[in-house]
Amino acid sequence: MNGYCLDERLETPLRGEYDVIVCGGGISGVCAAVSAARNGVRVLLIEKSVQLGGLATAGLINWFEPICDGKGKKLMYGMPEELLRLAVRYGYDSLPEGWKSQSDPADIAERAAEAGGESEDSVLFPKKERCGTFFSPAIFSAALDRWTAESGVELLLDTQVVRTVRNGQSCEGVIVENKTGRGFYKTGFVVDAVGDLQVMRGAGAPFENGENYLSYVAHLTDGAGCRQAADSGRIQKYSRWLCLGAGMQGKGQPEDFPLLCGSSAEEITAFMMAGRKLLFAYLQATPRLERDICAAPSMPQLRKVCRLEGMYTLTEEDCGRHFEDSVGVTGDFLHSGRCYELPLRILYCREYSNMITAGRTVSAAGWAWDVVRVIPAAAATGQAAGMAAAFCVKGKTGLAELSVERLQQGLARSGVRLHLE
Repeated sequence: MNGYCLDERLETPLRGEYDVIVCGGGISGVCAAVSAARNGVRVLLIEKSVQLGGLATAGLINWFEPICDGKGKKLMYGMPEELLRLAVRYGYDSLPEGWKSQSDPADIAERAAEAGGESEDSVLFPKKERCGTFFSPAIFSAALDRWTAESGVELLLDTQVVRTVRNGQSCEGVIVENKTGRGFYKTGFVVDAVGDLQVMRGAGAPFENGENYLSYVAHLTDGAGCRQAADSGRIQKYSRWLCLGAGMQGKGQPEDFPLLCGSSAEEITAFMMAGRKLLFAYLQATPRLERDICAAPSMPQLRKVCRLEGMYTLTEEDCGRHFEDSVGVTGDFLHSGRCYELPLRILYCREYSNMITAGRTVSAAGWAWDVVRVIPAAAATGQAAGMAAAFCVKGKTGLAELSVERLQQGLARSGVRLHLE
């Protein structure tokens, strides 16, 4: 088999045409799709699994990182806040009481009046009570179905994007494979939100690989959890995270398991099988009648696979820095008081006029990559990417010619905070 290569000739039928195609139905992808659709263009959202939400749902990482600055002030609005409220609207939450009513305009006005007429974001809450919450992954996934449908987004599940079709600097569409077969979808703009930059990488975009510790999180229940749920009347107490392998910063990494990028099928297989081996070892070591696994992840819980080398690369040194082309802001989920502006330039590169990325694949390095990979920042970059795509399609222009000022005005009308000051 060494050196053998199968030469194929394929006929790929045109199956549809859309203004914007969003590849990937995780948090950044659904936000990009809804944002584009709300701005008056026809959108197709393609997802390789059978549910929306990515790591937040299929990946069981059901913690919505704080949308505040960690010092008692709300920082993020727009889709980050909209999704936080959606995540807990139909299921449990762990939001501190002081943050629960912040989406109610009457309550906001009352609090502002009590504070002497200050704006909502100047109203302080206890600094230890950050505006983040746990949520039900299954219920959030169902809510995302409804949220995207209400916005007019068309959805294609169980579908893998296998390549792009380019004409110079422009992408004419994507080729997919699914149960229907192979097909071509033509489009005016592509948003790559698949989580590993596979779409833009395949088109030749510059990228940087990441490394991942072996982490495996399942949801565990036992007698103590059942009693706590019954006694407290809070169903969330029924289960908890079972964290196996390494933590976020590598503590607990098995010595015999290498750091993996996760951009190949072989690495994904090794990652998942090693994680499930850890789970099985835990099951063997615990009484079988006293615990159960409520849910196991149906996707690899990778943090940083691959990211774009864009027009600008965000780094930790950019903490607190002002950017004229900022399209949103985000806090540092681990370090209170550390906040970042998100320049449009981290979402694209000059050579690709109608392709943009969002979520954990934007151009960020070091700890800043960790900052932008979590739910609130993914929602913020997704919202900006979707609106930029819609504006480019409607204006018949590429990203390089897009009016940043007009995009910022559109985001501001949607409730987005553009700058830290």
